[in-house]
Order: sequence, then C-alpha cells, then structure tokens
Amino acid sequence: MSELYHHLLVPRDPEFTPHLDKVASFFKELEAIGALPKEAQYVAVTLTGKTCLWGRNPKNGEEYYGPELRVGRFTEPSEWVVSATGEPSFDLQVRGDGPATIPPFALYSADSYKDRRPGALWKEPYEFSIQCRQRDKLTHFLHSNFGCKCEVRPDDPGIFENPWTDQKIRTDGCACARFWIDIGIGNHLMPMMTDRVDILDPGLVSAGNSVFGVEFTQGCFRNDD
Repeated sequence: MSELYHHLLVPRDPEFTPHLDKVASFFKELEAIGALPKEAQYVAVTLTGKTCLWGRNPKNGEEYYGPELRVGRFTEPSEWVVSATGEPSFDLQVRGDGPATIPPFALYSADSYKDRRPGALWKEPYEFSIQCRQRDKLTHFLHSNFGCKCEVRPDDPGIFENPWTDQKIRTDGCACARFWIDIGIGNHLMPMMTDRVDILDPGLVSAGNSVFGVEFTQGCFRNDD
C-alpha cells in the first residue's frame, strides 16, 4: 500500500517506550471506539540480528547494507503483539480499509497537491494503516527506517510542513522519539490543514493519552519529503 500522507502522535517525553501490553490495550481501545481499519490485517516487523544488502548506487556500484527485517503477518492480534516481545525495535501495524466508524479526519484527493490545489472531499473507500513504531535509540520521524544513523537531540523542536503548501509549522512537541504512533493514508489522499497540525480526531488522541499514560503531540509528513 502506497501512503502519501502520514500523521503522527508523538510523546512529549522522547525517551518514552511502553510495555507491549499497553500497545495491545491501545489497539483494543481503537477497536472498541470504531477507529481501526475494516478488514484489518496485522503485520509485525522486527529485526533478525543480521545485515543484508539494501541497495546499490547505479552510478558507482557502491553497495548499501542495513539490518535484515523479519516480517510476520497474523490473523490473531494476540499473537501479533507477542511477536515483538523482547525486541528493542519494531513496527506493529494494522492495515485495512477506511473509512472507519471514527475516521482520523476528513480526506481530500491529492492528485494535484503539487499545484497546491486540494481536490474534492473524498467519499469513497480508501486504504489506511495505524502502527506503533519503536526504535532502540532516538530517531527522527523523517528517517525512521530501521538502522537509521541520523543525529538527533532530544530537545530538537517538532517542526513539520503543511502537506499542501510546504509551510513550516512549529509545534510544542519533539522532532524525534523512540516510540510513536503513525497513521498512514493511502489512495493519494490528504487531510485539509492550515497553520496547525493538531487535526486528528480527539477520540484517537484521547485513546493514546489514556492508555499509555503520557501526553501526545501531533506531527505529519508527506511521503515524498
């Protein structure tokens, strides 16, 4: 699934990491309020501990290596969460179809976003995902692949961009974290935004705050950044 737009819930404490039972409780709460995708698939991504070839520079032949990934697909949510036990880095993702009973926000066609022109309000089904992402060290959201070597500081401010205009939006949150929640939107869709990024449905924000016991701020990025 190609996801043009990602919306983030970012803990105020960038070093925060939860117990896995809290992650399971968070997804159960989303299911209870009707915020999970329909026809949900459960995917877990962890590390094997090995390295593998990630790519090769076509100009000079230089090879790039990174950590080898283990991808598991599950039908039972309980087995899905348990698969990340003891893993310092993981992605636990639910993907499927929207809109959910409680959608994250209204969405608009982004086929002409490079012309700064939102399309029509989207009323058809679409694909989306919700995932909890954890890394073994502080990681910038724009460089969140496993094995990222980006240099970050815990006090770097969260500065994001309006996905339509590229206008910088500074939040009172952080630019990096060890754990965060990522909502990815497929079908070349994006939400409307002005000069604030805190546009997520309050029910989803409240679920994160209450289950994990920490306060989350919001952020976003367009996947071609």
